Amino acid sequence: MPDEVEVYDPHNMIRETSMMVGDLERSLKQDLRLPQMEFDRIVISGMGGSAIGGDIVADSLYPVSKVPVTVIRFPELPGWINDKTLMIVSSYSGNTMETLSAYDLAHERGCPIVAITSGGKLMEKCMEHNNPVVTVKEGIQPRNAVGYTIGYLVNVIASVGGPDIRQECLKSIPALNKYMEDLVPIDGLPRNIALELYGHLPVIYSIPEMYAIASRWRAQFNENAKIVAFDGHLPDTNHNDILGLINDGGKKVKPILLTDRNQSKMMKDIVNNIINTLKERGLSPYVITTSGKNSFERTFKTMLLGDFISLHLAFFQSIDPSDVSAIKTLKVSLAKKLLRRKKRK
Repeated sequence: MPDEVEVYDPHNMIRETSMMVGDLERSLKQDLRLPQMEFDRIVISGMGGSAIGGDIVADSLYPVSKVPVTVIRFPELPGWINDKTLMIVSSYSGNTMETLSAYDLAHERGCPIVAITSGGKLMEKCMEHNNPVVTVKEGIQPRNAVGYTIGYLVNVIASVGGPDIRQECLKSIPALNKYMEDLVPIDGLPRNIALELYGHLPVIYSIPEMYAIASRWRAQFNENAKIVAFDGHLPDTNHNDILGLINDGGKKVKPILLTDRNQSKMMKDIVNNIINTLKERGLSPYVITTSGKNSFERTFKTMLLGDFISLHLAFFQSIDPSDVSAIKTLKVSLAKKLLRRKKRK
């Protein structure tokens, strides 16, 4: 039983995760000394945690940005990307195959480019092509570098002449630090929620302001806890997923709803209706309602909560949340195939 399990955290993922608010603050405050750039749209290229960080920033910029902000997660660029597209290429290791491919294509099209990385081939390419690089501290699990990723993305966009939400984000820091006090203790809030979820198949749904966070929860449950999880969107789930949820065939599905205390009355009605429907059909959804002074604070709080819950789900199984050996094996295999393909060309 989880109550009897000791914490197995050989690489101190709890400490690394607890540092993300400090990472966010440092990256927001740093003077990046970037040149002003001309662009009519912004594209953030990344995979995994880099892409999730991009999603969170894109959502945060949605109300204020005068230009579209898009995140892409694939090695090929859409046709509309051109020399007026600001490409922010984010790869913690600097060796992510898909991101390097996107960089090469963006360079060929003459895009203004800024990279965010700790080194690797991405930094080498930027130095060769004289593109600016924002350097991230080395030695962190890439998914735990999301504090730096988010802070640097916000800072880069503002520094080169895009929408500036740095002060709004910085105003959230004191509240985020205080919230962290509830998350770090081994017997704190995340463990209690994890106990509710343990042994179930989590399906995470969110209101529009937190679509990126639902995706982050799913990814962290996969990567840290090594369990299958899915995510989806409200209110769209009312038009499709709801039928699968109420007829789960004994799979012990656990719907998780991520909501915001400041959501609109319409969204409150939608959320309450789906909760009632699920309960009537014998399911017990777990509802997370986050409060905070602004949207960014509420979003970041919900992300942190999910990260810590995923660690406890790993501890309950006595597995190392830092282990990503399967991902590394897949990346090596893919890189070899692409290298052979390049040589044939």
